Amino acid sequence: MTLTIRRLDADTPEAELAARWRYDAFFADGSDTFENSRAALMDFLRRQDGHEVGLVAMCDGRPAGLCLFVRAEIDPKHDLTPWLAALFVAPDFRKRGIGAALVRAIEDHARLVGTATLHLYTLEAEPFYARLGWQTRERFDWHGERMVLMTRELG
Repeated sequence: MTLTIRRLDADTPEAELAARWRYDAFFADGSDTFENSRAALMDFLRRQDGHEVGLVAMCDGRPAGLCLFVRAEIDPKHDLTPWLAALFVAPDFRKRGIGAALVRAIEDHARLVGTATLHLYTLEAEPFYARLGWQTRERFDWHGERMVLMTRELG
């Protein structure tokens, strides 16, 4: 397996696939429409500024996963920044270390732009992130879902 991780650019086939992945994984519950979710991702990808970035994992030349490094996350539940967001690995590529590689790539990027502490929210992946060195900071209800706030010290 040859794994590469690179910047995800708008208006590419990988970005279109990433828009579908992101929607299906995080918004298909009716919290947003596909069109709005896609437009938001494409806008984000077009305005990547060297700080915020979207990454795509390519496995043997095929898109395998997505992860974002963003300044702001869900409605301001916490006054924190920046965030690891939208980690997704396509089902055919799971259990191969791709999710961990994407997390590490976001952490590396965060260090490069001077980030000391990185944050994320998760519903179900707390054990996965804990294995990668993330610490649970808070559990809370958000719109009826049980969320976990985790942080990673990058120093």
